[in-house]
Amino acid sequence: MSTPASRESSTVGDRLAQGRLGTRRVLHFSLTAATPLTVIAGGVPVMYALAGQIGIAVAYLAMALVLGLFAVGYIAMARHITNAGAMYAFVARGLGRLPGVGAAWIAATAYSALQISLYGLLGLQAASLLDRFFSLAVPWWAAALAAWALIALLGTHAVGLNAGVLAVLLVVEIAIVLVFTGSNFLHPVGGSVSFAALDPTRLIGPGTAAGAVLALAYVGYIGFESPTVYAEEARNPRRTVPRATGLTILILALIYVLASWSMPVAAGDERIIGLATADPDIMFTLAGQQLGQTWAAVGQVLLFTSITAAALSFHNTTSRYLFALGREQVLPAWLGRTSPRTLAPAAASLTQSVLALAVIALWAVTGLDPLVHLFYYMGTSAGLALITLVTVCAVAVAVFFWRDRRGESAWTARLAPAGAVAALSGVWYLSTVHFHTLLGVADEALLPRLVQAAILALALLGLAWGLYLKHARPEVYSGIGHGAKAALAQTTAPASAPVGATDAR
Repeated sequence: MSTPASRESSTVGDRLAQGRLGTRRVLHFSLTAATPLTVIAGGVPVMYALAGQIGIAVAYLAMALVLGLFAVGYIAMARHITNAGAMYAFVARGLGRLPGVGAAWIAATAYSALQISLYGLLGLQAASLLDRFFSLAVPWWAAALAAWALIALLGTHAVGLNAGVLAVLLVVEIAIVLVFTGSNFLHPVGGSVSFAALDPTRLIGPGTAAGAVLALAYVGYIGFESPTVYAEEARNPRRTVPRATGLTILILALIYVLASWSMPVAAGDERIIGLATADPDIMFTLAGQQLGQTWAAVGQVLLFTSITAAALSFHNTTSRYLFALGREQVLPAWLGRTSPRTLAPAAASLTQSVLALAVIALWAVTGLDPLVHLFYYMGTSAGLALITLVTVCAVAVAVFFWRDRRGESAWTARLAPAGAVAALSGVWYLSTVHFHTLLGVADEALLPRLVQAAILALALLGLAWGLYLKHARPEVYSGIGHGAKAALAQTTAPASAPVGATDAR
């Protein structure tokens, strides 16, 4: 059993690079994780086909309001808790150490699965481009391995380098979305822009799967929560994290609302559903008709870079969660070691790379479908797990400030968190009820229930592991959720002390 002294040398000394990231660089990580181009090109047509209604822009706007409400308390809590484990630490400090470990298992698994799932789509897109432009027949897994090698390499380098790479990819990605969106508005059916898609009643109606559409709208915003993950590496986390979080939600909302509205403007309110159902590449089809096939081809290339950027961003997020858990010895301590040269979480980054390599190899050997089984099933399942995690985190924020407002206003500490719990609970319920619709399977299918059972099992296994730590390694248990200050928490907070008595430390 380790002592506080040994923990301090092995854990607290392994810090991430401090003061490397400003608001813009943190913003690059969160925006690229959301993959705006991928959402618009792939997610929006699916939502039109799924909903059978044209109010998709309303769904994105509604979700932005929900997440904005959640962000009020979330970023306020980030002012009081700085931890690369982000939501894990928030749940641990808000609801207690045992729920915190349960949240940690869900978070680490969900982010890892989401990152790995992108290799399926990435490999297929790269193979398609190589065949289209160079007549090279390359298996999807070979293309995915090339991207995997690049991401594995960048993941062990300084966070500033990763942010710089993402900045370039993000600028061209958003630029092409704006070009295509602007073109749609400049080529309206009938010669005038229709505002029917902004009518809230156009989202709900007979036969619509509004719950599934809201869940897909939430998935489009995944990544908005990641600025807190980089708080330890930010120059001024009390300003950087709130700004980056708020700007992420605002920028994504503007892009998603305008882009999804522009499609029925260009295709026709009465035709967009049928066209999106028949042609999942409707965005590129419209661009080819309006701007020429060269622009459509450019969009396809940038879709590949968009997916690559998202994979890199989620790789960094996952490695920081694993690092935070290793630093506190909730997971093996070696995960909490950083590179002496770059101060990147090298051990955790390499671990995520090994996991990704194993999955790519498994899919290649077994011949499983990389699009359906890897990208869509695994990615959608991870999305449901993250909706669950954010909802639990919202409860943790509300409880944290209910015990002590910490100098925050009543709106920030009480009203907004309570509203966020209610709103996100509704989104979680709708996502769970309509999960079979998201997966594209029948209501009685086994797969949705297996995924939901797996999420519950992860939470229960985390709770069981927390109980083990509480009784077998109390010095580790006492530091849960305290990040770089874990060793200090061990010496000042007895494991038997009430949660509310120790969380203020």
